[in-house]
Amino acid sequence: MSRSGSACEAEIMPGDPLYPSLPGAHFAHAAQILLPRRPDSALQAYLDISRQVPGWFDGVMHVRNAGMRLLGMKDLGSIRSVPATVPAALVPGQRLGIFTLRSLAADRIVLGDSDRHLRVDLSLQLGPGERGGVLKLATVVHLHRPFGRLYMLPVAPLHRAIVPRLLERYAGGPAMRGQECSH
Repeated sequence: MSRSGSACEAEIMPGDPLYPSLPGAHFAHAAQILLPRRPDSALQAYLDISRQVPGWFDGVMHVRNAGMRLLGMKDLGSIRSVPATVPAALVPGQRLGIFTLRSLAADRIVLGDSDRHLRVDLSLQLGPGERGGVLKLATVVHLHRPFGRLYMLPVAPLHRAIVPRLLERYAGGPAMRGQECSH
């Protein structure tokens, strides 16, 4: 496991909410971080992370949305357009920023989005560990059409780069490259 504040790559293991969706996936990635304090819930962690997304990344989403509209595809909106606290009457099926809530428990959530080209599933899980425990963010993408493969060419490396940094930003730690992590 990494030191508090440093994210590392993780595996999507049996028991993880996205594990059943791995067969046939075009893209799968997970990262985790040891937290200095435990958040109230996995959902609150998602809301906090989403609201901390850097402005430049929302700028990238704005460009993405403009381009996708020209191709007749979905405008996802802004990642940061989530409430600051968990809505009282939140139920699966409601939108939270760019994703739809698929399942909700205190220690894990599954969100996602789907269109004719691809399906994205994202989970956040709070696990045991020192101090605040471990927060793991996993993503699995299934492609439905060839355009999805083209779309994922820039998205996959960006995702692998930004997710650990978002976790580190959330945990309040600096990005530490080259640190060994055990799973």
